Amino acid sequence: MADENYWKRQYQPLRHKAGEREKTTAQIIQDLTGRKLKAVGLGAESEGFLPGSAASQGHERGGADYAVIGTDIYLEVTGPNVTVPLSDPLWLRPDKIANARSHFPERDTWVVHCLQRDTIRVVQLDERFFSAYERGKYATVHPIIRGAPETYVAIPADDESVQDFAALIDHIKSWKPRGHE
Repeated sequence: MADENYWKRQYQPLRHKAGEREKTTAQIIQDLTGRKLKAVGLGAESEGFLPGSAASQGHERGGADYAVIGTDIYLEVTGPNVTVPLSDPLWLRPDKIANARSHFPERDTWVVHCLQRDTIRVVQLDERFFSAYERGKYATVHPIIRGAPETYVAIPADDESVQDFAALIDHIKSWKPRGHE
């Protein structure tokens, strides 16, 4: 059996940094939209070590970090822990895509991709994105990180699915329940 805590141990020294990124990004979104966010994902805003599977902690594998209260919008806050050029692809774990797909269309999931130089880009995991993904438009990459291969889906920085942060802010501000558009 694989060690389900392997990656948690590898990334534990960076949990503080990830938790701060999540909290800061959530606060920015709340400030700009006037909507509250609720941490719903396993370890969202947490620095603690949470052993075991997501299910053993009462969560789904690959679940989003936040729900925007009063909407069907969910947010996955992510980003590299090192400086990368803006032109580099955005890496997203396949389980994050699978989770968003399994809850589509009742959940409107967005990836909020934060770079260390205060750049935030977003990807809406919608029908257009899923269609492109399922057609194989995005490469799966296996970089060696922290001494072991990881698996990510690489979304080119210039892909039509990659949008400015303002697109998410506008989407949240203009949200209406389905059937009331």
